[in-house]
Amino acid sequence: MRDDYKHPGVAATKDDSIGSDRRLHARGSALAASSSAGAAFCATDKDLAALNTRVLQTELMVAALSCGQRQQYNTFVTTHQRMLVNQGQALQALFNRAHGAQGANRMNAFVTKLANDASQQVRSRDDYCQFMSGLFDEAMATSPEHFSQLVNKPWIVSRHGYRSCVVEASRHQPN
Repeated sequence: MRDDYKHPGVAATKDDSIGSDRRLHARGSALAASSSAGAAFCATDKDLAALNTRVLQTELMVAALSCGQRQQYNTFVTTHQRMLVNQGQALQALFNRAHGAQGANRMNAFVTKLANDASQQVRSRDDYCQFMSGLFDEAMATSPEHFSQLVNKPWIVSRHGYRSCVVEASRHQPN
């Protein structure tokens, strides 16, 4: 599986199967988040894991709808349900911490933007479905112990717009 996939730029809920995906688009255009949503807030390693997981899940969801891979998506969600739910809770905590009372609205806008960005790739890439089929295969072959390796691909990490607090802290260290 290629790690250098060029793709533009938060975890699952209990009802996050393919049947609830259409609601994602309905929630959102009015709430569309800017790509610099994370610019003012750095993310811990736990936050980044949740953000990266949501990017992957959203990519797979869009592929399920666009490439006829609904069964693969549902199997992915079922297989990794515990991880997706845990990361979803961590993502909600991040948005609540970063945005207070607007946390849920901002997270919904963020997820909608991810889905819209992924949908743009369907139209602009001839090899989109082929690439995503390979990603589904890789996701299904990934054990929970190695899930972080799956979601830490450079093209996934670059999608959400948040920076690591470790990187931020090192920038502010005296020379």
